[in-house]
Amino acid sequence: MALAFLCLVAIAVLVKDVVKELRFLSSADSDNVHWTLSQAEVEFLEFRNAVNWARTVPETPLSTVIVEFDVFYSRTSTLANGSQYSPLREDPAFDAPLVEVRDRLNAMIPLIDGPREDLRAGLDDLAAQIEDMRALVRSIATTGLQHFALESDELRTSLATTLLRLAVFTGLLLLALAALLMHAYRTAQQTDKRGKELAIAYARLNTILNTSLDAVVVTDTEGRVQNFNPAAERIFGRRLKDVRNKHIGDIIVPEHLREAHDQGMARFAADGERRVIGQGRVKLEGMRANGEVFPVELAIETAHAGEEQLLVAFLRDISHRVASENELVQARDKALAGEQAKAEFLAMMTHEIRTPLNGILGNLSLMEDTKLSSDQARYMRNMKISGELLMRHVDAVLDVARFESGADTAQEDVTHLGHLMQDLVDSQTSAAHAHGNALQWSWVGTPEEWVEVDSSRLQQILLNLVGNAIKFTREGRISIEAEVIEPGEPSQIEIRVSDTGSGIAEGDLARIFEDFQTVSHQVSDSVGGTGLGLGIVRRFVQAMGGEIGVESTLGEGSTFWLRIPVMPAEEPSEDKGALPESEAPSDLEILLVEDNDINMQLAYEVLVGMGHHVTEARDGQEAVDIATRRPFDLVLMDIRMPVMDGLTATKMIREGDGPNWDAPIVAFSANVLPEARDRFAAAGMSDFLGKPLQRSELAQIIVRFCAGRERRVTLDGTTPLLVKKKESPMEKLRARYISETSALFEWLAGLPEDTQAIANRAHQIAGSAAAFGQPGVREALLLVEQVAESGDRDDLVIAINEAQAAWKAAPEPSLSS
Repeated sequence: MALAFLCLVAIAVLVKDVVKELRFLSSADSDNVHWTLSQAEVEFLEFRNAVNWARTVPETPLSTVIVEFDVFYSRTSTLANGSQYSPLREDPAFDAPLVEVRDRLNAMIPLIDGPREDLRAGLDDLAAQIEDMRALVRSIATTGLQHFALESDELRTSLATTLLRLAVFTGLLLLALAALLMHAYRTAQQTDKRGKELAIAYARLNTILNTSLDAVVVTDTEGRVQNFNPAAERIFGRRLKDVRNKHIGDIIVPEHLREAHDQGMARFAADGERRVIGQGRVKLEGMRANGEVFPVELAIETAHAGEEQLLVAFLRDISHRVASENELVQARDKALAGEQAKAEFLAMMTHEIRTPLNGILGNLSLMEDTKLSSDQARYMRNMKISGELLMRHVDAVLDVARFESGADTAQEDVTHLGHLMQDLVDSQTSAAHAHGNALQWSWVGTPEEWVEVDSSRLQQILLNLVGNAIKFTREGRISIEAEVIEPGEPSQIEIRVSDTGSGIAEGDLARIFEDFQTVSHQVSDSVGGTGLGLGIVRRFVQAMGGEIGVESTLGEGSTFWLRIPVMPAEEPSEDKGALPESEAPSDLEILLVEDNDINMQLAYEVLVGMGHHVTEARDGQEAVDIATRRPFDLVLMDIRMPVMDGLTATKMIREGDGPNWDAPIVAFSANVLPEARDRFAAAGMSDFLGKPLQRSELAQIIVRFCAGRERRVTLDGTTPLLVKKKESPMEKLRARYISETSALFEWLAGLPEDTQAIANRAHQIAGSAAAFGQPGVREALLLVEQVAESGDRDDLVIAINEAQAAWKAAPEPSLSS
């Protein structure tokens, strides 16, 4: 179409040019111009002949000369002033002769118009002048004729070019018209094809709408139903014939949503505001014919049928999906609650198991300093072995939890591998000899003595591997070999722990590094275990960037090997500033904050036995009050306590202006998880001391924070305020436990309103019950604590009654049982 239009425009312009040129050619002006130029020369000759005739024949009248002069003068005036000659006058070859002729004619005017006698007397001179003008007149005529001849040629050429262009554009127009005809033909075919396709699509659309599982409801802008597909009939329980032209809000919108629906329709009709229309799928509620309200997924779009605007709503019944989602949410919540319960369980186990273990192992340590019979010494040693074994099991579970949470981090230090191996062998030699085994270690090849490695992890790995070898070997040999297999930075070191024990069946090799996997051996039937040792070893080795494996033949022995990267290091210079444990300062003023009486008494006995003065505090608030009144060299702070916990107490001491704002405050807790230690440090605590209390660890803490420091307290030889004298604790602790437990149950009999106080006091007594040989009381009080924290009064009454029954049925409390 655009090409045809351009061709028509071009043809119109060319036709206009042709008509113009034809008109110019058809006019007489062209002939008149040529005639005037030719006639100018003729009239010049007539003027010359008249002058010559008057010279030769005196009787000739002079009027003929005057007339011919006027005629010739008039012709030159036409050439000099006529508009049709203006292009010609621009040519110097024409204009210069014409100007000269005009000047000479103007010079003749006085003679021609003067007296006749003067004219006749001057005819000879006039004839001479005329003869001189002949060449000029000839030049004027020939130049003018040549100019107009060229102009005529150009005009004919232009006309021919225009006609040719006209023919070309006419041809193009014909081609364009042909193309338009072809396009119109194809368009007609496509229109016919599309009409058929639209008919098919319309039929297909009707089929889709009729078979769609989603309800499709079409309304006008006022909400009157125009279409209601079978799915809508099935979902909403209504027929199209019953709802046509009825308002959709009265049909499928629940009553509590109709006002909002009507307002939305009114806004859309008023100003086209859209809040749901065109916004994708939204979740709402629909209403069936029976009044049932159910969840739907709704999407509304606009459409046009001619000039009429329609609203098309797509609705999906999502009742089943919502129910499934609710089930998934509940399952997820249960899973998250399970994970949370697991984390809380581990944290509580850390505290609850280590608290009675602290009491058991601490009292056993104190009993070692008393006079015992041989049987009592044997019983005590057996109890201590069992307690330490239980502590190792607890630590194993906590190691797994620490790795699973990603909280365990490497702590590399410069270590002498030979010394580490020798210390390991020295510590395990007696256990190996007890089973008739020989234990030794050696380097293979050139040794790599000083290295940078996580020595604590490596020591625990080798302890577990050597311990397993001792456990499953009788009357045999256990050897440890270390070899540098890839020197460099880092170097790859392989350590092999080999034994001549019972070996491992080939089918068990693939699973022994998994958690809770144990292998039966004839020599180890009497030895129990959690099945976590090798799982922890695997985690440690992987955390160090190494690998571990095993080779074994059943009945012949096993070889466990591990390869780890280590960085060669220089021998560290001896730190002369550090004091040995034996040089730890004494006579320190120490504030001991602990809510559990047994743990308090045990720590008190250890500290006083080391020569220190101890001030006791039973909760965080009491510790803060004491710390604001007097300075201390060291504060040992329990974490979980009634009234105020240890973290809050530490923050208040640090942020206050008392004398202990910068004193060393060491966390004293059974919670040994790394994330707990991070919380302790964030609260301002200086270090961590785990339960059960080990004298050596306490001494190291005192060396680290108090050796070489200026004493914060000056002793004057008198007994400091609140400092107790050392005394035998056994009967006093037992009596105090019975008194406080009886007081608790008397208090609980009145069902106090403060459930948090119930939880705190139950927790405090539960921590001591196991140490006094009353695990049933402990479990019952832990249940009271849990129910009190949940706030359920009915369950709390039941839990208190069960705890009272457990207290009455419990055996006599005793620290030696």
